[in-house]
Amino acid sequence: MIQSGRSTEDLVKELVRSTGAIDPLAAIRQKARELIQTYVASFGEPTMPLNMDVLASLRGIVRSDEMPLHSPDAELVPSSNGGVTIRVNVDRPKTRQRFSVAHEISHTFFPDYITKVWCRTDARYRDRANPNEYIEMLCDIGAAELLFPDPWFSKDAAVVADANGLVRLATTYQASREATIRRYAETSPASVAAAFFVWKLKPTQESRIGRKEQRNFFGVTPEQEVCDALRLRIEYTIVSEAFKTDSYFLPKDKSIENDGPIYRTASTGLPAEDECFLDLGQAAGGYRVWAIPLWTADGEAGSNGENAVAAILWPKSVKKPRHRRSGAVAPSLWGKV
Repeated sequence: MIQSGRSTEDLVKELVRSTGAIDPLAAIRQKARELIQTYVASFGEPTMPLNMDVLASLRGIVRSDEMPLHSPDAELVPSSNGGVTIRVNVDRPKTRQRFSVAHEISHTFFPDYITKVWCRTDARYRDRANPNEYIEMLCDIGAAELLFPDPWFSKDAAVVADANGLVRLATTYQASREATIRRYAETSPASVAAAFFVWKLKPTQESRIGRKEQRNFFGVTPEQEVCDALRLRIEYTIVSEAFKTDSYFLPKDKSIENDGPIYRTASTGLPAEDECFLDLGQAAGGYRVWAIPLWTADGEAGSNGENAVAAILWPKSVKKPRHRRSGAVAPSLWGKV
Protein backbone atom coordinates (compact mmCIF):
# COMPACT_ATOMS: atom_id res chain seq x y z
CA MET A 1 0.00 0.00 0.00
CA ILE A 2 1.46 3.36 -1.02
CA GLN A 3 1.59 5.86 1.85
CA SER A 4 1.10 9.61 1.61
CA GLY A 5 4.11 11.66 2.65
CA ARG A 6 1.96 14.09 4.65
CA SER A 7 0.30 13.57 8.01
CA THR A 8 -3.45 13.39 8.48
CA GLU A 9 -3.30 16.74 10.26
CA ASP A 10 -1.56 18.33 7.26
CA LEU A 11 -4.15 16.89 4.86
CA VAL A 12 -7.06 18.24 6.89
CA LYS A 13 -5.44 21.66 7.31
CA GLU A 14 -4.73 21.87 3.59
CA LEU A 15 -8.38 21.02 2.85
CA VAL A 16 -9.51 23.90 5.06
CA ARG A 17 -6.97 26.33 3.61
CA SER A 18 -7.94 25.44 0.04
CA THR A 19 -11.60 26.25 0.66
CA GLY A 20 -11.31 29.20 3.00
CA ALA A 21 -13.85 27.50 5.26
CA ILE A 22 -13.98 28.03 9.01
CA ASP A 23 -13.35 24.40 9.93
CA PRO A 24 -12.96 20.91 8.39
CA LEU A 25 -16.70 20.15 8.56
CA ALA A 26 -17.57 23.29 6.62
CA ALA A 27 -14.73 22.58 4.18
CA ILE A 28 -15.83 19.05 3.29
CA ARG A 29 -19.44 20.23 2.86
CA GLN A 30 -18.28 23.06 0.60
CA LYS A 31 -16.31 20.66 -1.62
CA ALA A 32 -19.30 18.31 -1.90
CA ARG A 33 -21.64 21.16 -2.80
CA GLU A 34 -19.22 22.39 -5.45
CA LEU A 35 -19.32 18.94 -7.05
CA ILE A 36 -23.14 19.04 -7.04
CA GLN A 37 -22.95 22.43 -8.76
CA THR A 38 -20.67 20.92 -11.42
CA TYR A 39 -23.20 18.11 -11.89
CA VAL A 40 -26.06 20.60 -12.36
CA ALA A 41 -23.99 22.73 -14.74
CA SER A 42 -23.21 19.64 -16.82
CA PHE A 43 -26.58 17.87 -16.84
CA GLY A 44 -29.19 20.41 -15.78
CA GLU A 45 -31.74 20.26 -12.97
CA PRO A 46 -31.41 16.82 -11.39
CA THR A 47 -34.00 14.31 -10.32
CA MET A 48 -33.44 12.22 -7.23
CA PRO A 49 -31.60 10.03 -6.58
CA LEU A 50 -28.38 11.34 -8.03
CA ASN A 51 -26.23 8.87 -9.91
CA MET A 52 -23.15 8.33 -7.71
CA ASP A 53 -21.16 6.79 -10.57
CA VAL A 54 -21.66 9.95 -12.63
CA LEU A 55 -20.50 12.08 -9.71
CA ALA A 56 -17.47 9.81 -9.38
CA SER A 57 -16.65 10.24 -13.06
CA LEU A 58 -16.70 14.03 -12.60
CA ARG A 59 -13.87 13.53 -10.09
CA GLY A 60 -11.92 11.36 -12.54
CA ILE A 61 -12.72 8.12 -10.71
CA VAL A 62 -12.97 4.98 -12.86
CA ARG A 63 -15.19 2.11 -11.64
CA SER A 64 -13.37 -1.23 -11.39
CA ASP A 65 -14.95 -4.66 -11.74
CA GLU A 66 -12.65 -5.99 -9.03
CA MET A 67 -13.83 -6.57 -5.48
CA PRO A 68 -12.22 -4.54 -2.65
CA LEU A 69 -9.12 -6.14 -1.16
CA HIS A 70 -8.80 -4.08 2.02
CA SER A 71 -12.39 -3.16 2.93
CA PRO A 72 -15.69 -5.03 3.19
CA ASP A 73 -17.41 -2.13 1.40
CA ALA A 74 -15.27 -0.06 -0.98
CA GLU A 75 -11.83 1.41 -1.57
CA LEU A 76 -10.16 4.05 -3.71
CA VAL A 77 -7.01 2.75 -5.39
CA PRO A 78 -4.20 4.54 -7.30
CA SER A 79 -4.08 3.45 -10.94
CA SER A 80 -1.06 2.99 -13.19
CA ASN A 81 -1.95 6.05 -15.29
CA GLY A 82 -1.80 8.45 -12.34
CA GLY A 83 -5.52 8.43 -11.60
CA VAL A 84 -7.70 6.43 -9.24
CA THR A 85 -10.17 3.57 -9.53
CA ILE A 86 -12.89 2.54 -7.13
CA ARG A 87 -13.61 -1.03 -6.08
CA VAL A 88 -17.06 -1.63 -4.65
CA ASN A 89 -18.43 -4.74 -2.96
CA VAL A 90 -21.41 -5.51 -5.20
CA ASP A 91 -22.72 -8.05 -2.69
CA ARG A 92 -23.62 -5.23 -0.31
CA PRO A 93 -27.15 -3.72 -0.48
CA LYS A 94 -27.55 -1.05 -3.16
CA THR A 95 -28.11 1.64 -0.54
CA ARG A 96 -24.82 0.76 1.16
CA GLN A 97 -22.99 0.69 -2.18
CA ARG A 98 -24.25 4.20 -2.98
CA PHE A 99 -23.04 5.52 0.36
CA SER A 100 -19.69 3.78 -0.10
CA VAL A 101 -19.17 5.39 -3.52
CA ALA A 102 -20.11 8.81 -2.11
CA HIS A 103 -17.68 8.25 0.77
CA GLU A 104 -14.82 7.39 -1.60
CA ILE A 105 -15.63 10.40 -3.79
CA SER A 106 -15.18 12.54 -0.67
CA HIS A 107 -11.62 11.25 -0.27
CA THR A 108 -10.78 13.06 -3.53
CA PHE A 109 -11.52 16.39 -1.85
CA PHE A 110 -8.30 15.99 0.15
CA PRO A 111 -4.81 16.57 -1.26
CA ASP A 112 -2.62 13.55 -2.02
CA TYR A 113 -5.65 11.29 -2.50
CA ILE A 114 -3.90 9.45 -5.37
CA THR A 115 -0.94 8.42 -3.20
CA LYS A 116 -2.49 5.57 -1.20
CA VAL A 117 -5.40 3.18 -0.93
CA TRP A 118 -8.35 4.68 0.94
CA CYS A 119 -10.73 2.17 2.52
CA ARG A 120 -14.19 2.79 3.87
CA THR A 121 -14.40 1.62 7.50
CA ASP A 122 -17.42 0.80 9.62
CA ALA A 123 -18.50 3.99 11.42
CA ARG A 124 -19.79 2.02 14.40
CA TYR A 125 -16.30 0.94 15.43
CA ARG A 126 -14.26 4.06 14.80
CA ASP A 127 -12.09 5.69 17.42
CA ARG A 128 -12.93 9.38 17.09
CA ALA A 129 -9.68 10.29 18.86
CA ASN A 130 -7.70 8.60 16.07
CA PRO A 131 -6.65 11.26 13.51
CA ASN A 132 -6.79 8.76 10.62
CA GLU A 133 -10.39 7.94 11.47
CA TYR A 134 -11.21 11.64 11.68
CA ILE A 135 -10.76 11.78 7.91
CA GLU A 136 -13.17 8.85 7.61
CA MET A 137 -15.74 10.78 9.64
CA LEU A 138 -15.30 13.83 7.40
CA CYS A 139 -15.80 11.64 4.32
CA ASP A 140 -19.07 10.36 5.81
CA ILE A 141 -20.19 13.99 6.12
CA GLY A 142 -19.22 14.60 2.50
CA ALA A 143 -21.09 11.46 1.46
CA ALA A 144 -24.28 12.72 3.13
CA GLU A 145 -24.01 15.99 1.20
CA LEU A 146 -23.73 14.06 -2.07
CA LEU A 147 -26.50 11.54 -1.34
CA PHE A 148 -28.94 14.11 0.04
CA PRO A 149 -28.07 17.31 -1.82
CA ASP A 150 -29.64 20.64 -1.02
CA PRO A 151 -31.91 22.34 -1.85
CA TRP A 152 -33.69 19.23 -3.13
CA PHE A 153 -33.46 17.21 0.07
CA SER A 154 -34.63 20.06 2.30
CA LYS A 155 -37.67 20.61 0.04
CA ASP A 156 -38.56 16.92 0.11
CA ALA A 157 -37.97 16.65 3.86
CA ALA A 158 -40.18 19.65 4.57
CA VAL A 159 -43.29 17.82 3.32
CA VAL A 160 -42.69 14.64 5.32
CA ALA A 161 -45.64 14.36 7.72
CA ASP A 162 -45.17 11.03 9.50
CA ALA A 163 -42.92 8.04 10.08
CA ASN A 164 -44.02 6.35 6.86
CA GLY A 165 -43.07 9.55 5.04
CA LEU A 166 -39.52 9.15 6.30
CA VAL A 167 -39.43 5.60 4.94
CA ARG A 168 -40.61 6.91 1.55
CA LEU A 169 -37.95 9.65 1.69
CA ALA A 170 -35.26 6.97 2.09
CA THR A 171 -36.67 5.15 -0.94
CA THR A 172 -36.70 8.35 -3.03
CA TYR A 173 -33.00 8.91 -2.34
CA GLN A 174 -32.09 5.20 -2.55
CA ALA A 175 -30.40 5.52 0.83
CA SER A 176 -30.56 3.51 4.03
CA ARG A 177 -33.15 4.49 6.60
CA GLU A 178 -30.40 5.23 9.10
CA ALA A 179 -28.55 7.62 6.77
CA THR A 180 -31.80 9.32 5.74
CA ILE A 181 -32.93 9.84 9.33
CA ARG A 182 -29.52 11.23 10.31
CA ARG A 183 -29.70 13.73 7.46
CA TYR A 184 -33.31 14.62 8.25
CA ALA A 185 -32.44 15.50 11.85
CA GLU A 186 -29.22 17.41 11.22
CA THR A 187 -30.77 19.61 8.51
CA SER A 188 -34.10 20.25 10.23
CA PRO A 189 -34.87 23.88 11.16
CA ALA A 190 -36.90 22.59 14.13
CA SER A 191 -35.67 21.48 17.54
CA VAL A 192 -35.45 17.77 16.80
CA ALA A 193 -33.25 14.77 17.55
CA ALA A 194 -32.75 11.42 15.89
CA ALA A 195 -32.11 8.78 18.56
CA PHE A 196 -30.85 5.36 17.49
CA PHE A 197 -31.87 2.55 19.84
CA VAL A 198 -30.26 -0.90 19.98
CA TRP A 199 -30.77 -3.90 22.25
CA LYS A 200 -27.94 -4.13 24.76
CA LEU A 201 -26.97 -4.37 28.40
CA LYS A 202 -26.31 -1.44 30.68
CA PRO A 203 -22.51 -0.84 30.71
CA THR A 204 -22.34 -1.80 34.39
CA GLN A 205 -24.01 -5.15 33.59
CA GLU A 206 -21.57 -6.22 30.89
CA SER A 207 -18.95 -7.58 33.29
CA ARG A 208 -21.31 -9.40 35.64
CA ILE A 209 -24.20 -10.80 33.59
CA GLY A 210 -23.83 -13.94 31.51
CA ARG A 211 -20.53 -15.09 33.01
CA LYS A 212 -20.07 -18.76 32.23
CA GLU A 213 -18.09 -19.44 35.42
CA GLN A 214 -20.81 -17.98 37.65
CA ARG A 215 -23.37 -20.48 38.97
CA ASN A 216 -27.03 -19.60 38.55
CA PHE A 217 -29.31 -21.00 41.25
CA PHE A 218 -32.39 -20.75 39.00
CA GLY A 219 -31.03 -22.93 36.22
CA VAL A 220 -30.85 -20.05 33.73
CA THR A 221 -28.08 -20.35 31.14
CA PRO A 222 -25.62 -17.44 30.79
CA GLU A 223 -26.97 -16.79 27.29
CA GLN A 224 -30.56 -16.63 28.57
CA GLU A 225 -29.51 -14.38 31.44
CA VAL A 226 -28.05 -11.89 28.96
CA CYS A 227 -31.09 -12.14 26.71
CA ASP A 228 -33.48 -11.44 29.60
CA ALA A 229 -31.48 -8.38 30.67
CA LEU A 230 -31.39 -6.70 27.25
CA ARG A 231 -33.13 -3.33 27.00
CA LEU A 232 -33.69 -0.91 24.14
CA ARG A 233 -31.01 1.74 24.79
CA ILE A 234 -29.75 4.85 23.03
CA GLU A 235 -26.64 4.00 20.99
CA TYR A 236 -26.11 7.51 19.58
CA THR A 237 -28.01 10.66 18.63
CA ILE A 238 -27.93 13.22 15.82
CA VAL A 239 -29.54 16.57 16.63
CA SER A 240 -30.53 19.73 14.80
CA GLU A 241 -28.89 23.09 15.49
CA ALA A 242 -32.07 24.25 17.25
CA PHE A 243 -31.96 21.20 19.54
CA LYS A 244 -28.35 22.06 20.43
CA THR A 245 -29.36 25.65 21.18
CA ASP A 246 -32.10 24.40 23.50
CA SER A 247 -29.37 22.46 25.36
CA TYR A 248 -31.27 19.20 25.62
CA PHE A 249 -29.03 16.22 26.26
CA LEU A 250 -29.99 12.61 25.47
CA PRO A 251 -27.69 10.26 27.43
CA LYS A 252 -26.04 7.35 25.64
CA ASP A 253 -27.16 3.94 26.96
CA LYS A 254 -30.36 5.34 28.51
CA SER A 255 -33.07 2.70 28.23
CA ILE A 256 -36.78 3.07 27.53
CA GLU A 257 -39.68 1.03 28.83
CA ASN A 258 -41.17 -1.79 26.78
CA ASP A 259 -44.17 0.26 25.76
CA GLY A 260 -44.98 3.32 23.64
CA PRO A 261 -44.31 3.93 19.94
CA ILE A 262 -40.58 3.12 20.00
CA TYR A 263 -41.06 -0.31 21.53
CA ARG A 264 -44.14 -0.90 19.37
CA THR A 265 -42.01 -0.38 16.27
CA ALA A 266 -39.29 -2.64 17.68
CA SER A 267 -41.76 -5.47 18.29
CA THR A 268 -43.91 -5.14 15.15
CA GLY A 269 -41.28 -4.05 12.62
CA LEU A 270 -43.64 -1.28 11.45
CA PRO A 271 -43.29 2.51 11.62
CA ALA A 272 -45.28 4.23 14.37
CA GLU A 273 -45.95 7.74 15.63
CA ASP A 274 -47.44 9.08 18.85
CA GLU A 275 -46.93 11.53 21.69
CA CYS A 276 -45.60 10.00 24.88
CA PHE A 277 -43.51 10.53 28.00
CA LEU A 278 -39.89 9.39 27.74
CA ASP A 279 -37.68 9.09 30.79
CA LEU A 280 -34.45 10.37 29.26
CA GLY A 281 -32.59 11.65 32.29
CA GLN A 282 -32.32 15.44 32.31
CA ALA A 283 -34.32 15.51 29.08
CA ALA A 284 -37.26 13.54 30.50
CA GLY A 285 -40.65 14.77 29.37
CA GLY A 286 -43.26 14.64 26.65
CA TYR A 287 -42.17 14.05 23.07
CA ARG A 288 -43.75 13.71 19.68
CA VAL A 289 -42.21 10.52 18.29
CA TRP A 290 -41.77 9.02 14.84
CA ALA A 291 -40.32 5.52 15.16
CA ILE A 292 -38.85 3.58 12.24
CA PRO A 293 -37.54 -0.01 12.36
CA LEU A 294 -33.96 -0.61 11.28
CA TRP A 295 -32.32 -3.68 9.83
CA THR A 296 -31.04 -5.72 12.77
CA ALA A 297 -28.29 -8.31 12.47
CA ASP A 298 -28.60 -11.83 13.85
CA GLY A 299 -27.63 -11.82 17.49
CA GLU A 300 -28.43 -8.12 17.94
CA ALA A 301 -32.20 -8.37 18.33
CA GLY A 302 -34.19 -8.16 21.55
CA SER A 303 -35.10 -11.15 23.70
CA ASN A 304 -38.23 -11.73 21.60
CA GLY A 305 -36.61 -10.94 18.26
CA GLU A 306 -37.37 -7.20 18.34
CA ASN A 307 -35.68 -4.80 15.92
CA ALA A 308 -33.36 -1.89 16.49
CA VAL A 309 -35.20 1.43 16.06
CA ALA A 310 -34.48 4.98 14.95
CA ALA A 311 -36.77 7.62 16.44
CA ILE A 312 -37.28 11.25 15.51
CA LEU A 313 -38.02 13.12 18.75
CA TRP A 314 -39.65 16.54 19.05
CA PRO A 315 -39.64 17.94 22.62
CA LYS A 316 -43.19 18.98 23.49
CA SER A 317 -43.18 19.34 27.28
CA VAL A 318 -39.53 18.94 28.21
CA LYS A 319 -38.02 21.37 30.71
CA LYS A 320 -34.98 23.15 29.31
CA PRO A 321 -31.88 22.89 31.51
CA ARG A 322 -30.88 25.99 33.46
CA HIS A 323 -27.27 25.67 32.46
CA ARG A 324 -26.15 24.94 28.93
CA ARG A 325 -24.16 21.74 28.61
CA SER A 326 -20.74 22.00 27.01
CA GLY A 327 -20.11 18.90 24.99
CA ALA A 328 -20.48 19.78 21.37
CA VAL A 329 -18.12 17.86 19.14
CA ALA A 330 -15.09 19.97 18.29
CA PRO A 331 -14.70 20.64 14.56
CA SER A 332 -11.08 19.50 14.60
CA LEU A 333 -8.77 17.30 16.61
CA TRP A 334 -6.09 19.96 16.33
CA GLY A 335 -7.96 23.11 17.31
CA LYS A 336 -8.14 26.02 14.88
CA VAL A 337 -6.87 25.16 11.43
